[in-house]
Amino acid sequence: MKCDRCENSAVYSRKYSGESLCSDCFSNSILRKTAKTISKYNMIQNNELICVAVSGGKDSLALLHVLSKMAKNHNFRIHAVTIDEGIPGYRDEAMSIVKEFCAKLGVEHTIYPYKELFGLTLDESLKQNQDDRLSSCSICGTFRRRAMDHAAKQIDADVVATGH
Repeated sequence: MKCDRCENSAVYSRKYSGESLCSDCFSNSILRKTAKTISKYNMIQNNELICVAVSGGKDSLALLHVLSKMAKNHNFRIHAVTIDEGIPGYRDEAMSIVKEFCAKLGVEHTIYPYKELFGLTLDESLKQNQDDRLSSCSICGTFRRRAMDHAAKQIDADVVATGH
């Protein structure tokens, strides 16, 4: 099957439009759609610093990649931020992926550990709240959002971008 835009071999078929796209045309279409949405809703202004929340998962890495490409042709800057919950073995591989990806893109990256921000890791927090009815997801979600707000203030960001 051929790409509908350039005649290269298609690797993706868009169900809602019926388009078949090669890898490059698919990537470019995501970039254009993202730029159009940001422009339509005035999400980023000139000279702003964007704090990009990057976990190491595909959604946040894709967002970082797209914003990094856009920042080269538009008047804004990006800074990647990763929150470390302090769970042994949980975030190690993702942290490594994010560090390498940011280095490859030339994007500044800062890690904010729960331990430094809150004085305890997520595991330690859960042990303290064993009798509480709060789930680990509730505690982690609250901590994570608070950590992202702190990170954005620390780097003097104008906008926080998340890829979920």
